Amino acid sequence: MSVFDLKKGQRAKVKSVAVDGAAGERLTSLGVVRGAEISAVAFSLFKGSVLITVGYNRLAIRRSVAERIEVEV
Repeated sequence: MSVFDLKKGQRAKVKSVAVDGAAGERLTSLGVVRGAEISAVAFSLFKGSVLITVGYNRLAIRRSVAERIEVEV
C-alpha cells in the first residue's frame, strides 16, 4: 500500500521510500523515513497530489512521489 492509497485522515507507518535524487533527500530531511508515522490530510481536486503530515511537518507531494512511499496501516 502506498501513501496515495490512504484515505483522508488515515494514519500509517512508513515501510520504505523508493524516491531517488533531490526529492528523496528532501523527503528524508523532512522526516519521511522508514518507521515514521504519516497521515493523509487532504487530496487535491483531481487527485494529482496529496497533503501529508509527518511529525510536525505538513507537505504536499505529487501523486508520482506518493505512490513510491510504501506504508503499512
